[in-house]
Amino acid sequence: MTRPWRAALGLLFAALLVLFVAPRAARADVAQPIGWSLGSATSEIHVGRVNLRYDPRLHDEAIALAREIPRAWSEIEHALAGDLEDALTIHFVAHSGRIAEGTGMPQWAAGVAHPPTGEIAIAAHAPDGSLTDLDGLLRHEMAHVALFRATGGNPLPRWFHEGVAESFGEEIDLMRSQTLAGAIFGAGVPRLPELEQNFRSTDAITATVSYAAARDFVNFLRWRDDEGSDMRQALAQVKQGKNFEAAFVNGFGRTLAELDGEWRTGLTGRFMWFPIVSGDGLPMALAFPLVFIAAVRRRRHLRAGWARLEAEDAALRAPLAA
Repeated sequence: MTRPWRAALGLLFAALLVLFVAPRAARADVAQPIGWSLGSATSEIHVGRVNLRYDPRLHDEAIALAREIPRAWSEIEHALAGDLEDALTIHFVAHSGRIAEGTGMPQWAAGVAHPPTGEIAIAAHAPDGSLTDLDGLLRHEMAHVALFRATGGNPLPRWFHEGVAESFGEEIDLMRSQTLAGAIFGAGVPRLPELEQNFRSTDAITATVSYAAARDFVNFLRWRDDEGSDMRQALAQVKQGKNFEAAFVNGFGRTLAELDGEWRTGLTGRFMWFPIVSGDGLPMALAFPLVFIAAVRRRRHLRAGWARLEAEDAALRAPLAA
């Protein structure tokens, strides 16, 4: 394939990502300050034990978020522990600058969580003014809080905390997939000890690859068994005070190094599409429908899971209502 054609396909791929992938808003994992003050969030909606405080100008968006909260929390808590304390306070403001003012976090943070208090702050607009992926932000920050509760606040590796939040943040992430594929067929995917160190790197490419790898490894752990019981068992062990690696031996019946090896063994096969679409083979325009079909199938699987969780919740509420 000639260079002009390669350049054209590269531009086409970039355009497809812009059209079909929501812009990624920067997120901060955990904020230190307690007693946040987000003065513009003066209206409130109560959803069970969740208090959604929002800027009155965002009323329609807040209603949509309120509808999503029970389903998102139900999926996350089921995957991590089965059942968790449900109390949350969510601050929903117009711009990430409001989050910086109220929490002391950097200006680039469009979403932040304080797991010990169950407080979350998300913004409708990123620092550049673009719209954020509100559902993704909400689920990402909820996952930080849920993981803290599932493990009793015991220490966890940074790569695992971020991998879990990324795993729940979005159903499918083409940008992360492309980044990880580039590492698989390029410089290589960092080992787990390197991942931990890379999250503190000032190099954007290194950090991006680490986020993509952590997300994919956590996805592998979550779906390694059909019911996800291995993950719940491992986190329950951490909550009981077990060392992180020992908890995984008890939960998965494998050491963390063995699980890492299993995951890496399957990477090349799962991402075999990358050298095809990025080289002299199938144009990205033809490959994209395959990715889209995979996304549709994943969405259907999640809908079935949500329906099951909603049925379980209704069954639990029925005796109380009676």
